[in-house]
Amino acid sequence: MWCACCMARVRRCRISGLPHNLGGGDMGVLTSELDKLLAVALLLCASLLVRQAVIFSGQTWIRTFSHTLTLLLLPLVTYSLTSVISGNIALSLGMVGALSIVRFRNPVKSPLELVTYFLMISCGIAAAVSVSWLVLLVGSAVGTLVVAELFNRWSRRVRGVALYTTSFTEGNALHTLEVFSETEMPDLLAHAALVGFDKTPEGIVYRFASPSRQDLLTLSGAVNGQTGITRIAFAAA
Repeated sequence: MWCACCMARVRRCRISGLPHNLGGGDMGVLTSELDKLLAVALLLCASLLVRQAVIFSGQTWIRTFSHTLTLLLLPLVTYSLTSVISGNIALSLGMVGALSIVRFRNPVKSPLELVTYFLMISCGIAAAVSVSWLVLLVGSAVGTLVVAELFNRWSRRVRGVALYTTSFTEGNALHTLEVFSETEMPDLLAHAALVGFDKTPEGIVYRFASPSRQDLLTLSGAVNGQTGITRIAFAAA
């Protein structure tokens, strides 16, 4: 009888000593890792989405290999740093001190390029805080780019005038057209794609630049054969 009571007590002790949440810790770790993988996947998708939105806006500089890799890697690096230093004040201060000595020697060609890089950094920070903030940030940025370009196309189609001027300093590839005329042509002077003209003793040279190849080819066909036009030169970007 005494042995039976002792054995029953030993069994109760062994059973009570077993963890009640067997596998719960592993599931928690797995869920945390899945959240990180989801954030990384969303960051990659966000980078590609922003790239396509910038290309849709007529900015061809972002097509290069280096710019594409920068858009893909920048939010991932920021997300990793933010996740590592979150909750650790000493590590955060040390990281701020380390990053303060970093100097970027590569010049930024346009304000939009700088804003795009800052957007990618913000995406990494937002993903470390909440995926909802990441979706809101990327959706707002992409929506702004698309709406701005649609308004520009509408203005060119309906009003015949673009909302934004063309600049060679933005690092964007532009097609060029030169029209040589013996006399002044008011229609060419009033064209929206005109970037300059040069008067010489032989005549006047009108220079046009546009990211749209078709617009310049249409202009070339319109002036070809007109009286006074001696030469037309087109150069694709």
